[in-house]
Amino acid sequence: MIESSRVDNVAQSVGGPLRIPPGRPDVEISYTAPNFINAAQTHFKYRLENLDTDWVEAGGRRTAYYSHLPPGDYVFHVIAGNNDGAWNMQGQTLAITVLEPFYRSWWFDTLMLVALGGLVAIAWRYRVAQLEQAQAVQQAFSRQLIASQEAERKRIAAEMHDSLGQRLAVIKNLALLLLRSKKNAALDEADAQTMAEISDEALSAIEETRVISYNLRPFQLDRLGLTKAIEAMIHMAGTASGIRLTTELDNIDDFLPEDLRINFYRIVQESLGNMMKHAQATAANVRAKSSPENLTLTIEDNGNGFTQVERSTHTSRSGFGMTGMAERARLLGGEFKVRSTLGRGTTIVVEIPRGGSSRL
Repeated sequence: MIESSRVDNVAQSVGGPLRIPPGRPDVEISYTAPNFINAAQTHFKYRLENLDTDWVEAGGRRTAYYSHLPPGDYVFHVIAGNNDGAWNMQGQTLAITVLEPFYRSWWFDTLMLVALGGLVAIAWRYRVAQLEQAQAVQQAFSRQLIASQEAERKRIAAEMHDSLGQRLAVIKNLALLLLRSKKNAALDEADAQTMAEISDEALSAIEETRVISYNLRPFQLDRLGLTKAIEAMIHMAGTASGIRLTTELDNIDDFLPEDLRINFYRIVQESLGNMMKHAQATAANVRAKSSPENLTLTIEDNGNGFTQVERSTHTSRSGFGMTGMAERARLLGGEFKVRSTLGRGTTIVVEIPRGGSSRL
């Protein structure tokens, strides 16, 4: 019979299974056999299932000791035998459960996984927030830089048109006035030739000033709107290059805010400029289609095209121009895409969602 049990020298009940809390590793189990004849000759064996592989010969000792039992379920068996070698194989049993510490339980592992997942999520969100903040700062800087560039271009264009252009016109008119006075014999033949040359040079300078002023800031954009400005630019490009340019332009004046329309205009301008310089195209098509959802710009040419290697290595061909167009498209909240194949031309597509620039 099992008389008593102790865990870390604290008595436990033997009326049922023995439950040992975590961190209480030392167990003592006391047992005996009711034998009133030759009790001193009684021998004992015991075994702890799931720990002992064989019976432990205890002799006449009536206590079993176990230290540092690992967490788990066990069954303690004890049997007694007399001096003649007869054993009571049925013996007595005691169920023992050593509880796991909380940090080895399944719920703790689950909690740790959840906590780890939460930390990863927090770190990921923090990193994403950092990247978004950095991107927002970069976009604000790019927007401010481009806006300041356009403002400076507008100022220079106005000064060239209103100041330099007017002064050149005055020089031209003075030269013409002196030429008219030749009829009154006020000028000799050499002076008249000089005045004619001055008038012609002044006229050429006026035309060149107009072109430079137009490239810096097209007056149609402010006076007639974005659609008319793009139509005028395409007409001028076709006349200057000899490329057969066809257009399909919706009225897109109200699609973009007034201060951002110049970015769309510059994308078209840079695309046509690259095509005229490098593509060796004979025909091209420019489409600007608007819908309630987005605005799509498509510029296709039948030129010689280029490879991705050329695009990344030849700055003169696709360096800052492509980069600038992509940056302007991003500032409009859109996406800039280029498809090109050697010998099969180039296609530039810009897709801008309605209200995309307001979300930046």
